[in-house]
Amino acid sequence: MVTGLLSTSLLGCGGASPPLIEQPEPARPEEPSPTAEPTNDAAQGAAAREADPAPDAPAPAPPRRDDSVPDDYALMHGDCVELGKRLTVLTRSDQVAALSAKLTAEQRGETEKKIDAVAATLGEQYARSCEQNVGKSVDPRSLKCAFDARTVRAFEACLNASPPAQ
Repeated sequence: MVTGLLSTSLLGCGGASPPLIEQPEPARPEEPSPTAEPTNDAAQGAAAREADPAPDAPAPAPPRRDDSVPDDYALMHGDCVELGKRLTVLTRSDQVAALSAKLTAEQRGETEKKIDAVAATLGEQYARSCEQNVGKSVDPRSLKCAFDARTVRAFEACLNASPPAQ
């Protein structure tokens, strides 16, 4: 009887395989389970993986930026206003930097107030005189140079430079 049970069980092993029962595939670490709600940590992890591509994947090319400078640019009212503001800031910073270290706090405060008033006046005057050139063609590189200038001297050099040879 034991041999009969044993031979029956061996025949069961050598016969046709039992039908496969479909089981859900285990979720991959980078993909959340479709039935499970993502936790806050899981959502942050997924966002981080999307932000940081795999190390062996090529980095996406940055979007192209048009750094070309147009040949013809007409000076606008807003340009004059912004140039006046920039001149005000540069005048103030140049003058404050030139103040003597020997001034008392009170003297320094009074002098800075006077500098602020003079710098604001110069900026406003520049903006008004600039308005006469609105609509005229200007070199946009000289405007960019003036906006990037760190001193009044550099600001003036940018705007008073002769146009580039073509």
